[in-house]
Amino acid sequence: MKYCKHLFFLVFLFLLSCDKDIVYSKFYSDFKENRWLTKEVKSFDFLIKNNESKVNLILHLGHVYDFQFQSVPFNVIIFYPDGKKESTPINLKIKDENGKDLADCSGDICDLYFTIKEKMALQKGKYKVEIKNNFSGDYLPNVLGVGIKVKKQ
Repeated sequence: MKYCKHLFFLVFLFLLSCDKDIVYSKFYSDFKENRWLTKEVKSFDFLIKNNESKVNLILHLGHVYDFQFQSVPFNVIIFYPDGKKESTPINLKIKDENGKDLADCSGDICDLYFTIKEKMALQKGKYKVEIKNNFSGDYLPNVLGVGIKVKKQ
């Protein structure tokens, strides 16, 4: 019974900690041998039910601690409900000038968040975001996952 009370308390705390400002969030962690193939595009489809003003589009990269690259090139394409599309190249810094990880790391697992777009106004409708790594090799190694968040400011 004591175990059940502790479990209930932990679940309660988890539910309280949920971020009500998150409009959409998805994270892919299905990379075989932690390798993100260069030809593999990750796609995120979401529906905005009400007009949203001032949201941030955030890239979430999970990687192994002490990533071997200072930065990684990505391309992010946003498809809007009206048919327009916007392509944004990103050179994501993984480490600072001193070689220190810019991500939040716990043990060997690191989570790096990068704001792709700030203060976006999203109209009601269906959106699609595609993320492709533009790494020069066949695959980007030591990737644990990639995702996006759409968060109200």
